[in-house]
Amino acid sequence: MDLEFSGEIWEWRGPAPYHFVTVPEEESLSLRESPAGASYGWGMLPVRARIGSTEWSTSLWPKDGGYVVPLKDAVRKPLRLGPGDAVTIQVTTVDQPNGRRQRKAAARRPSPPPARPGGRKRPQVTDEQLTIVPANKATWQDLEAIFGSSGDPSRCWCQRYKMLPRETWASVGPEQLAARLREQTACGHPESKATSGLVAYLDDEPVGWCAVDPRPANPRLLRNVPVPWVGRTEDKNDNSVWAVTCLVTRAGFRRRGISRSLARAAVDLARRRGAGALEAYPHLTEPSHLGTASMFAAAGMAEVSRPTKNRVVMRIDF
Repeated sequence: MDLEFSGEIWEWRGPAPYHFVTVPEEESLSLRESPAGASYGWGMLPVRARIGSTEWSTSLWPKDGGYVVPLKDAVRKPLRLGPGDAVTIQVTTVDQPNGRRQRKAAARRPSPPPARPGGRKRPQVTDEQLTIVPANKATWQDLEAIFGSSGDPSRCWCQRYKMLPRETWASVGPEQLAARLREQTACGHPESKATSGLVAYLDDEPVGWCAVDPRPANPRLLRNVPVPWVGRTEDKNDNSVWAVTCLVTRAGFRRRGISRSLARAAVDLARRRGAGALEAYPHLTEPSHLGTASMFAAAGMAEVSRPTKNRVVMRIDF
């Protein structure tokens, strides 16, 4: 079976970082209907994969009822690909006879990524405890404190959906990405009429960030991400539709409800700035920089589309 699909690279950090591309639901369904004899243990499917002229052997890992393609560093690094980059992958399933050699191969395979632990419940903060301001009224040093010096936020600087074609985190570099965010937010310029997000403070300490701006200001969202558009007739260039594309909570303050307050503040900001609607595109199965459906529902948004069983489009019209 030969398949071709596009998706974004994402990272899971276990004992070592692993990088994956999620196989779309329709293609995953086709793969699940492949002969059972072609599968290794744990439901893993041996395939030949190709990105451009680079080809390698691997196995698709089962996840959330579908599959993901693991990208080993020997493939990913020469192509200068990292988390957030959009790629087109071709895969060809490889029929494997049952036998001792395949069972041994399966035993050497690493386990699929485990579910992320929920962790200890932390005291929740209220809207009244937070001060949330447009980012141009915050200092750049405050935003730097939120994004930190390690992890995805400090590599991406909220540019995942704003990068140009063929740009990657590696090709641009964190310093240039940070400079772009600084310009987009107009941090330290309270008189500015435009910014690209919100900053939350708890007891005068910067603790959270929310990217909210007109949807067309995110070209990669328009170009490479199918979730907002599947099954809908939307004008991608409609500046009256805004989008929440990133939520970051500062290390040490996570799982305390700060993103929920930021989601509500994003609705208020979009309304005040004259938006006709605000959208968000959260995952249903795991936490991510896109927030959760429940936090956007609590902010007054409603589900308008479910392009895959793991993603929803939330929206409020003003």
